[in-house]
Amino acid sequence: MTKNNLIGYTATIIIATFLTFFFHEMCHWVAYELMGYDAGFTLNTAGVKNSEIELSKVQKIITSGSGPLFTILQAIVFYFLLKRRNNIMLYPFLFLPFVMRLGAGIANVFQPNDEGRISLYLGLNLYTISAIVVSFFFVLVYKTSKREQYDIKTNIFTFIMTLLLMLIISYVDSKYKIRFI
Repeated sequence: MTKNNLIGYTATIIIATFLTFFFHEMCHWVAYELMGYDAGFTLNTAGVKNSEIELSKVQKIITSGSGPLFTILQAIVFYFLLKRRNNIMLYPFLFLPFVMRLGAGIANVFQPNDEGRISLYLGLNLYTISAIVVSFFFVLVYKTSKREQYDIKTNIFTFIMTLLLMLIISYVDSKYKIRFI
């Protein structure tokens, strides 16, 4: 990758990270709103504004699943876009969902995340749905990387950048709680 390509690729990773987090949380917000709740969202959280409201189990599954559902659809769309045209600038939009949900799955240790909560609501092990989702994303990333011949350096760079950006988003969100709605 040339210097200009590296700068463009890094910018694409930044854009992909921000947009993926934004739309993931926005989908949680939409689910709450469609059920009639006054909700809000930040870059890394979404929920009803009145903390005294108790949602039903089905509502919790729907609201927890809405964000990951967007992220799954994003990965599938970009998998097929990359299959049609080999454009490495699209790759972060496929790679980011893998790293994002891997991080969320690991974070289940501290507090159940979307897929972890759904697993628990369904009476499954905390990590069951996370493992299924992350494995699915890994297969898409692996097949794309192999098919398009993205080398190990590209994948390591993409992983490190997405991980750093995710940590920055998580930190900024926990520190400043900048609400979109």
